[in-house]
Amino acid sequence: MRPVIAAACAVLAGCAGAEKPIPRAPLEPKITQLYAPQPSVPAGEAAKICYGVENAKSVWISPPMKELSAALARCIEVEPKAKTTYTLTVEGAEGKRVSQDITIGIGGARAKLVNVNISALEVKAGEKVTVCYTAQNARSVTIDPPGFHGPGAKGCATREPTKTTTYVVAVTGVDGERDQEQVTVKVR
Repeated sequence: MRPVIAAACAVLAGCAGAEKPIPRAPLEPKITQLYAPQPSVPAGEAAKICYGVENAKSVWISPPMKELSAALARCIEVEPKAKTTYTLTVEGAEGKRVSQDITIGIGGARAKLVNVNISALEVKAGEKVTVCYTAQNARSVTIDPPGFHGPGAKGCATREPTKTTTYVVAVTGVDGERDQEQVTVKVR
């Protein structure tokens, strides 16, 4: 049977030799990607979990159970209180489910400069300048120049600059992460 006649016969009922469409099996739900850009986060901070799914009627993550949108690529935030294993579940049109796990660890709290104070932003050559700081979760602190190094949540360094100077206050945490601020004192 020629193609044009076969197509016409398929539309008309009762044509001899007309082909019936073959029913398609539903596509299986699939998790195409599941990862965490940072597999461990400091205590009290949110973490990101990124995922991608195909052929999904519904998607959710737990704990706690949270409905998500079906997407080829999407990231969400979770807030683990301790090391937590999250389960991403995808359900297809026919009710078949696929799941995959990802674990987010908890590291030490991030080092952070809370406050940096300076006694003056402009001085005469030889006048005293005091730089003070308050930090959280710091393993060590530096103020450069004058080369102050030490531990502690609070501290100060005093110098008598002879030229305009930029002071850099930096804290380093347990995991080696850093936070820093700088301030410039103009000498006239």
